[in-house]
Amino acid sequence: MARPERNSAERAERPEAAADGADAGAKKSFFKRRKSCPFSGKDAQAIDWKDVRTLGRYVSERGKMMPSRITSVCQKKQRELAQAIKRSRYMALMPYVRTEMENTRGPRPERSFDRPERSYSNDRSDRPSRDNAE
Repeated sequence: MARPERNSAERAERPEAAADGADAGAKKSFFKRRKSCPFSGKDAQAIDWKDVRTLGRYVSERGKMMPSRITSVCQKKQRELAQAIKRSRYMALMPYVRTEMENTRGPRPERSFDRPERSYSNDRSDRPSRDNAE
């Protein structure tokens, strides 16, 4: 069976099903504005491997480079930014890994399946001697 052909006029006359009974033809007025690249344009800031404060904004808490979809940096400038971060790390201006993470977990709880503490002593009187093995 073939589907019946419909033209655009028939589709426009069709009432849309609205759950709350609002105007069926109204579209949402919300749209996501695309952010512009902070390093592109007339008065844009230059990417410099010595500017640790600027480069640090594009590095996560763990020391990883943040992706361009989060930072809104264009592809060309993202490559330059990555190169500058790597160069800054190599010159020891930035850390490769951040270690000053705060401990969000508390101390380890005592568990019943943990081994009991062993008491080691230098006293070997309770062990059989090797000389009298026969």
